[in-house]
Amino acid sequence: MRINLNFELENNIISKEYRLTIISFIKNALEKNYKNTYDAIYNNNTKMKAFTFGVFLPDAKINNDNIELSSRYINVTFSIFDNQLFIELYNSFNNMLNKKYPKDENTKSQMIMTLKKITMQNEKPIKQNKILIKFLSPLVLRNHNRETNKDIYVTFKDDNFNSILNQSVERLAKEFDFESSQIKLTPLNLTDNNGNIIQEESKTTVVPFKEFLINVSYGKFCLEGEINLLNNLHKTGIGSRRSEGFGLFEVL
Repeated sequence: MRINLNFELENNIISKEYRLTIISFIKNALEKNYKNTYDAIYNNNTKMKAFTFGVFLPDAKINNDNIELSSRYINVTFSIFDNQLFIELYNSFNNMLNKKYPKDENTKSQMIMTLKKITMQNEKPIKQNKILIKFLSPLVLRNHNRETNKDIYVTFKDDNFNSILNQSVERLAKEFDFESSQIKLTPLNLTDNNGNIIQEESKTTVVPFKEFLINVSYGKFCLEGEINLLNNLHKTGIGSRRSEGFGLFEVL
C-alpha cells in the first residue's frame, strides 16, 4: 500500500541531507500518535522497518552542499508492507496536516516544510515474472565485511551485485515472513540497430547521507523473479536503508 505526501517548503533551496528531515518527520508523527509502535520500530536496532519511501524533487540542481528546486513543493511516496503500520502511519501523517515542521526555526534542519495533502495510491498487482522498473529512490546495497567491520556499498557495475542483492532479499523475506527465491536485476540501455549504446537507462552515483558518501544505483532496470516475491518487494522496497529513503521502485 502506498501513501503520497505533498509538502510545501518555506524555501526552494534545501540541504543535500533532506532525507534526514523526512525521517525526523516520520518519527515525530509516529511517536506522538502511536508511542508503542514508535518504540518497537525505533528503539530496537535489530528490527527491520516495514516501509520505504522516495522523495520527488522538482528540477533539482545541485549547488555545493545544497539543492535548488524549481518550486517550493516536494512529494514523498511511502510504500508500506504491514497493514497495521499503514493505518498508523496514515493516521499519524493526517494529524500533521497544515502544521509546520520542524516547529523550531532555530533547528539545524535546512528544510522547513508543511504537509498540505495526503493521497492513497492504488497498486496494481504484478502478474509477470519479468518486469521493467524504475527506482523512485536510489538502490543501496551494503556488504558488511566482518573481518574489518566495515561496510562496502556495491552497485550494478560490481561483479557481486546480484549475489549481494539476493542476500538482502533473503533477510527481508525472513524478517517479514514471506517466501524467498532468487531474483535478478539487470541494467537497461537503449541501443541502435547495430547494437551500439545510445543512452544508458541505468546509472550509478554517490549520495551523501549522514556525513558519509554512499555508492548507489538508480534509473530503469529489468527485474526478474517469482511473481509473489516481486509483489512483496514492490511493497517493502529493495536493498539496504529502505526506511531512510532508498530502494523504492515503480513498475513501468
